[in-house]
Amino acid sequence: MSLEFEAAEILKQVALDEEIKGFVLQHPSLYQPLLHAALRFIGGETLSDCVETAKLLNQQGFSVTIDYMGESTRDADMAQQATQEFLYVIQAIAGQNLDSSVSLDLSHIGMVIDAELGYKNACILAESAQSAGLEMMISMEGTDRTNLILEIHQRLCETFDNVGITLQAYLHRTPDDLESVLQRPGKIRLVKGAYATPDGLAKPRGAELDQSYRQLMERLLTSGHLCSIATHDPALLDPIPLKYAHQFVQEQGINLDHIEFEMLKGVTQERLEAMKNWGYRTRVYLPYGQEWHLYLCNRLAEHPPNIYQAIADAAKYKYGR
Repeated sequence: MSLEFEAAEILKQVALDEEIKGFVLQHPSLYQPLLHAALRFIGGETLSDCVETAKLLNQQGFSVTIDYMGESTRDADMAQQATQEFLYVIQAIAGQNLDSSVSLDLSHIGMVIDAELGYKNACILAESAQSAGLEMMISMEGTDRTNLILEIHQRLCETFDNVGITLQAYLHRTPDDLESVLQRPGKIRLVKGAYATPDGLAKPRGAELDQSYRQLMERLLTSGHLCSIATHDPALLDPIPLKYAHQFVQEQGINLDHIEFEMLKGVTQERLEAMKNWGYRTRVYLPYGQEWHLYLCNRLAEHPPNIYQAIADAAKYKYGR
């Protein structure tokens, strides 16, 4: 096991450790430097900060999707507060005329408290987004929640056509899930997957996962379904010498209208710029809020060399360099 792989696996565990997150939140001497590191990847801690960041990205020619960060809400009142905040997000997008969708975790709005509560709150948000002419994207979470998320998505699609879903290429089950989801309306966002998983459920990062992502991407691109190819993989996107996704689209004569490429704020934006220059719709995932602990850990786990950047960003806050 390489040191980078070991560090990534540990960071995935740290990301899900509620005790560590609580400790960080309660200690400003840790919170502020780590927030400074997290700001590279998020739109800010408040909706107003995020809206300003979204405007700048729109001006650069990128669409965004705004997500009020949080998941695994265990209190019903907090789930209602999160739902209300997402309503504010929808109002802000519409009111500011942003080129943006809204993205959320179902566990943030009550799913782990009660599945019906999560579904009810998702309906409220889907209806509000639909009235505003907006798309709502549902993120994927840990493997213990995959079935329930897909079930709620299916129920939502019986009423709404503006609700998209995220699929994770590293899960062995995803090819079958993709075929099911292709029968529903709403965009399909394809990611590699970042959550720690029990043995036997997922492929490790490497050649096997890369091949699985390519196969799923090809199926999705040729389906004609609305899709978001959400990856930073240089083997798929780098303009020189590898541009697999673009070459595949060109060779297959695929219409670009149903395709977009999506990446995270602060991560290899030059690849997204290249896709934009090739004529594709491009989108930046833009989360905000105070629940950035898990998000920061996952960004570092996905690419362990980012740890050095995070240390530098935190030190700049502490020492002003």
